[in-house]
Amino acid sequence: MIKQKAFRSKKYLAFVRTLPCSICGTDQDVVAHHLIGVGGMGGMGTKAPDNYTLPLCVEDHFKIHQEPELWQHQWEWIARTQARWIENEGL
Repeated sequence: MIKQKAFRSKKYLAFVRTLPCSICGTDQDVVAHHLIGVGGMGGMGTKAPDNYTLPLCVEDHFKIHQEPELWQHQWEWIARTQARWIENEGL
């Protein structure tokens, strides 16, 4: 089996950090959170590809790591983040 190289992009991560938090909507202290806990993405010693990130404020980033019930919403937030990127880039 060929292992696919994960997508990594500093430009995309910088863009994600310009967006408001996916949970509370603040635009302060936003980080790019990589998908965790679903779809075999992430886990001990691994990180999901950069295109599977979403904007979270520092407080909500801590919260999502502590509250697995939030994980189910990540796909929707990632889709919204990717849509904003496509809109921004004029693709």
